[in-house]
Amino acid sequence: TRQIFATRFVGIVITLLTAIVALMYLLGRERWMHEAAQRENQSKLQGLAHDMSIKAVTDPLTGLYNRLRLKDVLPREMARADRTGNALSVAMFDIDRFKRINDSFGHATGDKVLVALSRVAAGSLRATDHLVRWGGEELLVVLPDANAEEARLVAEKLRQAIANHRIDEAGEITASFGVAQHAPGEAMADLIARADRALYQAKANGRNRVEVAPTPLGHGVHTNR
Repeated sequence: TRQIFATRFVGIVITLLTAIVALMYLLGRERWMHEAAQRENQSKLQGLAHDMSIKAVTDPLTGLYNRLRLKDVLPREMARADRTGNALSVAMFDIDRFKRINDSFGHATGDKVLVALSRVAAGSLRATDHLVRWGGEELLVVLPDANAEEARLVAEKLRQAIANHRIDEAGEITASFGVAQHAPGEAMADLIARADRALYQAKANGRNRVEVAPTPLGHGVHTNR
């Protein structure tokens, strides 16, 4: 009887131990699966947040940066220029007679022109430059470490690249440019306004040309070291 009892007791103990090990395994597996699911969800949320942050600063038509991104990039570059004494310029440009393109060929063709010329411009710039869709058919380039003359040469290169790029639906396309070099301590709005005035001067002087804004009174300009 004692032997039977001992055998049954050992069997019960083994069964209990097996059940405990199985339970611990199941609980551990459930916890691991829960933590893995949490990590996956966190990764998805981080990816979604990253995508949303990119979309927030990207123009949906051209894929270029938008004004929101410019408000981050340009003040940072201006502060760096003031700190280091290096030059900084901007070039604003838009497509000549763009309204006529829309009226004659339709807004779909106008959009195609904007996308095509955005790619042409992006392919003609340095990796350190920032190309932004300012609004409508206007684009703006931030040119770090470039004085007015260097920026004028960049704008002239862009102007020629655009003029040489033919779009079947719209034919020959040209653009006008206004260039302004940042003056020490100048506000962002004032710098952009000077480039904008130079752009309108280019329009008034016949279009398909580059005009450089004069240095504001009472301000010097940085020169590259």
